[in-house]
Amino acid sequence: QKTLIYRVGTITLLLIGIFAITSSTSASVGLSIQPLKITETLAPGGSASGVISITNASDEAVNVEVKVEDFVPLAGTYNIQFVARAPGVTTVRDWVTLDTPRSFVLKKGEVKNVSYTIQAPPNAEPGGHFGVAFFKATLLPTSGGQQLRVGTQVGALILVTIPGNHLEKGAVLDFSGPRFVQKSPINFKIKFENTGTVHFEPKGKITIANMFGKEVGSVDVGGQVVLPTGIKDLTASVNFDGVLLGRYTATLKIFDGTGNIVAERSTAFYAFPLWYIIAFLITVLVLFFGIKFFRKNVKISFKK
Repeated sequence: QKTLIYRVGTITLLLIGIFAITSSTSASVGLSIQPLKITETLAPGGSASGVISITNASDEAVNVEVKVEDFVPLAGTYNIQFVARAPGVTTVRDWVTLDTPRSFVLKKGEVKNVSYTIQAPPNAEPGGHFGVAFFKATLLPTSGGQQLRVGTQVGALILVTIPGNHLEKGAVLDFSGPRFVQKSPINFKIKFENTGTVHFEPKGKITIANMFGKEVGSVDVGGQVVLPTGIKDLTASVNFDGVLLGRYTATLKIFDGTGNIVAERSTAFYAFPLWYIIAFLITVLVLFFGIKFFRKNVKISFKK
């Protein structure tokens, strides 16, 4: 049976691992957590454990509610959808156990370490499985009466890979940069699509070559997770020493976890250091008219 989607709205997933829903109130309400992302590769029946640290950054004590939800990426987009349980199928929300009550109170500035365990079932399907451990903070009711329950919600991404018949693959949909530059840094944009079956952290390198094919600069690319069928915009900046002049070619290579190239694109740009050229022309003109004036007004004679 197909998974039932119970949230109509699409929620943009920031893959640094944080979700936030905030409302204004007279008292500031906030939580911070570490880590923002939990990534595990588990064999069927395998397990992993760790600790999530939660800090109350609010102006006063808050009540924290805890839950784990599953999500799936929306193909060809930057977004995700949260999904309900499918009968007879276990998911990340079933695999994750948090060593904490479903609700607890955190004092102002208090830090709580919550232990977690991820237990993959023996029949876990190969591929990527995704969830979020949510922590929602709301202000405690005041003694003077009821208080509007407003707060904030943060979450730690849980990305689990089950080895087997899965594919780590991607494609660069677009690789672009400025057409003309005067100096570094040179900023590039990369639109990367995960065409595999597991979450993928694209890591690669941009190399810059001059018109003679000599490499003059490079920069590493990566550090952000892209979900299967999902798209992510990456950025990179390359710095150079010295003056840039002429045509340059930037080549991007993206590698998988074993070092194989999964995508490659190139783009060209031209460097025209306007201020250096203006300064050079002014210098030439000053020398030209200076020599002309000198020859016209100064006469040098040698006596024997």
